[in-house]
Amino acid sequence: MSTDFPHLFTPFDVGGMTIRNRLVALPAGTSMAERGVPTHGDVEHFERLAAGGVGMIIGGATVVHPTTTLRSRRLVEAYIDEFVPATAEKVAVIHRHGSRFIGQLCHLGREFIGGESDAPPSAPSAIKTVRDAYPPHELTIPEIEDIVEGWRTSTANLVAAGADGAELHAAHGYLPAQFLSPLTNQRTDSFGGSFENRMRFTRLIIEAMKSVIPAGFVLGVRLSGEEEIRGGMGIDDCVRIAENLTDLGIDYFSITHGTRGKYVKDSTNEDAVAIPSASAVRAATGVATLVGQRIRDAGTAEYAVKSGHADMVGMARALIADPDLPIKSQTGRLDEIRGCLGINQDCRAFDPHLHCAVNAEIGRGRHPGVGIAAPRRKEVFVIGGGPAGMEAARVAAGRGHRVTLFEKDPVLGGAVRVAAAAPHRATLIDVVDYLQRELRRLKVDVNLSAGIELDDLADLREAADHIVVATGSRPSELPAGLRDRPSATVDDVLLGRLPAAENQRALVYDESDGFWPAYSAAEALAQHGWQVTIATPLMGPASRIPHESVGPLLGRLGAAGVEFITGHSLVPPVDPGDPLLLRPAFGHGDVALDDALIVWHRPRMSRSRLGLESGGAVSAIGDCVTPRRISHAIAEGYRTGAEL
Repeated sequence: MSTDFPHLFTPFDVGGMTIRNRLVALPAGTSMAERGVPTHGDVEHFERLAAGGVGMIIGGATVVHPTTTLRSRRLVEAYIDEFVPATAEKVAVIHRHGSRFIGQLCHLGREFIGGESDAPPSAPSAIKTVRDAYPPHELTIPEIEDIVEGWRTSTANLVAAGADGAELHAAHGYLPAQFLSPLTNQRTDSFGGSFENRMRFTRLIIEAMKSVIPAGFVLGVRLSGEEEIRGGMGIDDCVRIAENLTDLGIDYFSITHGTRGKYVKDSTNEDAVAIPSASAVRAATGVATLVGQRIRDAGTAEYAVKSGHADMVGMARALIADPDLPIKSQTGRLDEIRGCLGINQDCRAFDPHLHCAVNAEIGRGRHPGVGIAAPRRKEVFVIGGGPAGMEAARVAAGRGHRVTLFEKDPVLGGAVRVAAAAPHRATLIDVVDYLQRELRRLKVDVNLSAGIELDDLADLREAADHIVVATGSRPSELPAGLRDRPSATVDDVLLGRLPAAENQRALVYDESDGFWPAYSAAEALAQHGWQVTIATPLMGPASRIPHESVGPLLGRLGAAGVEFITGHSLVPPVDPGDPLLLRPAFGHGDVALDDALIVWHRPRMSRSRLGLESGGAVSAIGDCVTPRRISHAIAEGYRTGAEL
């Protein structure tokens, strides 16, 4: 065992329960539920977390009442009878691997997390959130009492399922937080007005939960140290709330930051932002404290515990990216950890359930071929060293195949390396670094500056049992009408290959993507002092960027003076002397552009597959099939390597 993290990997007693180490898997719902009941896929996901060595797992996305159930019923419903046997199965597999299970119980109130419900949104006051379409119904006192009973029933069901504890979700602007905050609670009865009245709902919930909790069953409360919204609650409010609850016998506080749309921090945020808040709550209450929020490695977690800021440290996305992070960290295998990129793409899309951009097993399960020696050792040649080719090489080599990789560039990474050059996107390179380390560990023969040409194919076919074509993609050609004007591709901007320009004005045109490339180019130009306009025929800017990232992005661009023009197409000139025009999608009034640098973002183009098509001893994967996201490249590389 490694001694690099002696504080993190020591047992800890919380509420009379001992956990094997201080690492906690934070609530991260899978949406793998049918009619409110966890499926086998959900159980498999939690078993994978437990097997990776985490001390405690908190199950999220578990609701307590029909008034907070989505129409899809993909949230787990703790108040129904069918919840008990399904959760008992989950608890049993978690216990079998030495971890503990806490069920987090939630009511969304006026928030409906992107899904429709057959119940009206409800809240302490009829104050609409900008995130949803409808104003909430103001809860009556009998309705409040019925929801409190939902918490009692749900807690009793957790006890019946053999869970080790329950956590009240009073953070992130959901129903308990809506009662706690004067911003959302403007009632004039016994549930509103004074601090004591605003505390009443949360205290009633806790009393109801404790009425069905046996000795040794842990009770935690999650609070937002900072809500991060104008007029919202801050750390002083959080400390005051925590102090008020200590007399109820709370076993731990879980401290986070943010409200819905802000609490899943992307790579533009600092790491470990909630540690100071957790430290303040711990010092004020003397109650065991759990801290989470963009904590991605054991070193940061060790610091939080060693320095006395927290007793336990939680991770969510880091354990989705690599469930084995605890055991790898504990045994000195840090180079083998697949890091979370913090890009909030597949893990937040829930299409139809939890996935991960860099871990193809999340949402799909582990392929039966992974990590199992192949029945016959093959000679495998991989053409292309982007994420698809590298992942295929990693998985194939892990099965015992002899793998040789050819990359035409002097470095690995493909288009990911370009994307990682964008402002605030540097963490993308982490997946390239991880795959490079794995290829070295697995003794893959990597050949750089070794492009494969058509006349090499005969020799490759003769030497290889299987060829994986992963040649990637390249920027599309700019329209012919721009050739005599200052123009560039997104790749040119991000890699610093800008043409000479008479002024510092640029028009970045997003032809139809709505994703990061055009907006990254605009931000890069703005950072270098350019006056930037973004235009797109789409009806809104950055429409395909994950919702937890688009707000911060547009805020940064707006602060840099970037102008947005939506619903306009860029019309290149037919004759060199004609003006470049922006044409509205609706109505009339073309706008002639001055001599600005034109950065035209078009869909990338697949590179040549050298005449090799999938079938038999050939697999074509990734962007060379058609350019898509990094998650598609990783998933196809994983599957190909597993099936060789």
